[in-house]
Amino acid sequence: MSKENAVEIISLLEPRLSCLSLRGRPLPISLQVLLTLRFFASGTFHRETGDLCGASEATVCRIVHKVSRAICELRSLYIKFPDAADQAKYKVQFYEYGHFPGVIGCIDGCHVPVKCPSTPDAEEYRNRKNWFSINVQGVCTPNLEFSNIVARWKGSTHDSRIFVNSSLCDSGYGQSNFLFTPYINPTTAEQQRYNRAHIRTRGMVERMFGIWKNRFQCLRNTLRFRPRRCCKVIIATAVLHNYLKQRCCPDPPMEDDDEADVPMTEAASDQRGLAHRVAFTYSKSLNSSVLSLFGGPPPVVNRCLLISAFCRFKASLRFFHRVYTGKNHSL
Repeated sequence: MSKENAVEIISLLEPRLSCLSLRGRPLPISLQVLLTLRFFASGTFHRETGDLCGASEATVCRIVHKVSRAICELRSLYIKFPDAADQAKYKVQFYEYGHFPGVIGCIDGCHVPVKCPSTPDAEEYRNRKNWFSINVQGVCTPNLEFSNIVARWKGSTHDSRIFVNSSLCDSGYGQSNFLFTPYINPTTAEQQRYNRAHIRTRGMVERMFGIWKNRFQCLRNTLRFRPRRCCKVIIATAVLHNYLKQRCCPDPPMEDDDEADVPMTEAASDQRGLAHRVAFTYSKSLNSSVLSLFGGPPPVVNRCLLISAFCRFKASLRFFHRVYTGKNHSL
């Protein structure tokens, strides 16, 4: 983040952080924002952050919460699900990257570690890896931005429950007529080619999560707030991530993710959705294009999926045919 970006962020938050009185000698708004940004970037203890400006640990804690809440109010400006025009553009960009047609977003979940809550339901925050977390669902664009994020569920919550209760409706979810998941045990050449195209395309959401967490190290360290405040910090960092991507800020170096893959089982799926996937898998247009792009054995399928704009299967095939034959340059 450059100084110009920091100044612009301060100007955006100033109306939301301004106080009518100077009671208690509050810190300048610019200093409050910078303290919060430093915490997001480093994830250090509040005592260490407060020592830099002579503020107490409790003051820094209140400032981080206050600024995070103000940043969350900007969510509707920077995290938007694509409209019709953006969807058409995203379909082309996703196809050019992974040769999977009709895709408007890739969805996956990740866990953000939190301190064990001092509440009766604390064990519900323990995830499958045996540590406490918030289970975050995110949808990414071809530009590696969030188009949707849900950060309010406990670590033990299953992915499909988060999806069903989100504004949207991996293999952690069931296949539907608008949601395309990989085959768990591909047996035919067509299914293997489908999985290879799927894996390459959905890799974008994993890259987005990696960039997001590397930019805001507080998401890799343990958030030591109450769960509700942790959720605000998560949303605030997602807003800032989109802001920085839209300002063309360089991405931080990538680090290897230490989250091990989890063996999958086929989730309960809509039968009509499964029929859509089978028809799409064995369509001649997909097989003829993917066959020339991939070779060798199929990679291992991880927990991820595609959100596809396949509300009508035939319409999606017509779109693919236009892209594949070069008759869709107007998009």
